[in-house]
Amino acid sequence: EDLLGMMTAPDDDTGKQPVKICEGKAEILFSTQNEVFYNKVQELNRDYTLAALSTFFTHIHSTDKKVLRRARALNDNDNSTTAPPLRVLEALGATGLRSIRFSRELGEQVGTVTCNDMSVEAVAAMKRNISHNGCTNIVPSTADACVLMCQRKNDFDVVDLDPYGTPAMFLDTAVQAVRSGGLLCVTATDLSVLAGNHIQACYGKYGGMPMKRPYCHEFALRLLLSCIDSHANRHNRYIRPLFSYKADFYVRVFVQVIQSQAEVQKTSARRSYVYDCVGCRSFYLQAVGKHTPGTQQVAPGRGPPVGPKCEECGMDFYVGGPIWSDPMHDATFLQHMKEFVRSEERAYLGTTKRMLGMLTVCEEELPECPLFYDLPMLSKTIHCTCPPLTTFRSALLNAGYRVSAAHVAPGAVKTNASPAVIWQIMRHWAIQNKVKFREEETIAGKIVRGDVTLSVDFTYHAGAAVDKAVVRFPPNPEPNWGPKARAGKRKPPGDEPPRPSKKVPKEGARDLKQFSCKRFEENECEYGDSCKYSHDEKEDLGSGKLSNPLPNEAASSS
Repeated sequence: EDLLGMMTAPDDDTGKQPVKICEGKAEILFSTQNEVFYNKVQELNRDYTLAALSTFFTHIHSTDKKVLRRARALNDNDNSTTAPPLRVLEALGATGLRSIRFSRELGEQVGTVTCNDMSVEAVAAMKRNISHNGCTNIVPSTADACVLMCQRKNDFDVVDLDPYGTPAMFLDTAVQAVRSGGLLCVTATDLSVLAGNHIQACYGKYGGMPMKRPYCHEFALRLLLSCIDSHANRHNRYIRPLFSYKADFYVRVFVQVIQSQAEVQKTSARRSYVYDCVGCRSFYLQAVGKHTPGTQQVAPGRGPPVGPKCEECGMDFYVGGPIWSDPMHDATFLQHMKEFVRSEERAYLGTTKRMLGMLTVCEEELPECPLFYDLPMLSKTIHCTCPPLTTFRSALLNAGYRVSAAHVAPGAVKTNASPAVIWQIMRHWAIQNKVKFREEETIAGKIVRGDVTLSVDFTYHAGAAVDKAVVRFPPNPEPNWGPKARAGKRKPPGDEPPRPSKKVPKEGARDLKQFSCKRFEENECEYGDSCKYSHDEKEDLGSGKLSNPLPNEAASSS
């Protein structure tokens, strides 16, 4: 109580009350909003992390034979079946909110939590918040995150990376700091880089070529997974993705890092290059390597899967990647996460509906089908009305193919059907709706005039229905819902100096017109050397002189 009174008392220097923020069961205090970084948008991120850590402890950590063996050695008990609590590292702690929530909401599942930040101001705020929340198992640390993780290899069961921007510089040490079989949580907020707006930056940071296509956000997730796996492979480790998602302005992945030289040799078969048509956006995957099941033999991938020109529209191909082409989620892990979110003990979570909706969509995604088609974009390509999503999915299901949604886009269609089948269905829909035939040399003209060899049936299929009770793509809860400025970059309201106007003041506007008029060029202007392109009309009328015509008038008069 004395500490709480001290924290809620006005600041001696400013006389202002400290800012108080409550999230979950944690409460953080800091003197100004500019002191450290906090973003309310990331509440979903932290809620998912709680669910992932609890699920990991209950269903993976507690059944790991190596972990149980370590616990018996520490306790001198050969019959112990109780796993030790998780040793967690939050490498970029800022306010310490995430670590405080781990401590207060996961209870005995979490042991020592190392909360690190390089900023002295952030660590001071972190210590203050830890004391305020009464957390005794959190150890504050002021160190360079890479140095800390390099010094403590294999020392953590969970490593959490949530940087402002790219995590690329932390990945090599992070995959070493987590123990074999441990959980690595990584956020990337530089989504514009991963989604293809900055190709050179993406290739330099993540080692892959991005694709600015409708599926760019899933492509970004798979690029990040491929990058993490590449770093892990250098240390004879590989990754097993448990849950990967895109939300708001960032992507986040939860992967298990496992030591195995034999599995590392097969990792090339889990990555693929993507051939994407410049014209119709059909895409094909080319595996980097091919693994023979039941053996350790891996051969280079054979390809390419396409000819020099697209069969549908005759255009060239972009080549992107390599990306992670294996499943991004573990269905069992997602199911256990949903159980965690639905439990009565977690009713206080502020993002429950959105979490359940996204977990449901991720669970429905076809694991063997990387990337997806965007139905509005398919319709735009051939200039026809967009078919209802249920109708298009029914056509695929009636043709014997599998189909699902994707959590990154409302109009996404994941399917194991080939691009040729996709365009035959769209061609049939366009002809059925009497679309206007474009010129034969255009992309739309070539596609619509193609052959229809597939029997297309748009009859409603029960498997095409979508459960409307699940909140799949909720709107933003507040205006300006997105990334915030870095800590220390924001200025309190009223402290910002007025910005200089870019507009030219009216009084000096005439003085800037230094171009002479046509009469001056012909030595006929009565203003002489003071001539300007447009003379003052009042001055001209008062002196009886004709005002100099405007450019359009001059052109018309000439």
